[in-house]
Amino acid sequence: MFLAKLNEVLASRNNWKSFVSDRLIFFSLGISLLINIIQWALIYFKIRPDESNILLHYNVIYGTDLVDKGLYAYLIPGIAFGFLLLNFALTYYIYHREKLASYFLSMASIPVQLVFFVGAIVLILANN
Repeated sequence: MFLAKLNEVLASRNNWKSFVSDRLIFFSLGISLLINIIQWALIYFKIRPDESNILLHYNVIYGTDLVDKGLYAYLIPGIAFGFLLLNFALTYYIYHREKLASYFLSMASIPVQLVFFVGAIVLILANN
């Protein structure tokens, strides 16, 4: 009994299909990817990546303290996508060792993407 279970665990250790078919992981990473795609689309349609200057950072005490090219606005969804890829890789790495930890890690990607989404919305509203 023990050897059969051990053999099953070791055989499925690198099984990509079991990772992708897990509903919670698929749902959380899918929602995170959808939020990131919406960020890219909003920034693309509202702020053009040209040489014109836009407001990138505003401080309540000092006012506007960073004005630069519109291309730098694309760093927000780019960094968010980097976090999404890192989170996906860590979730895959941890999944076969500890499923509960991988569930928490994959679900944590949704609030991270939402924080970057709010940052993109504020940037868009500040420049319109």
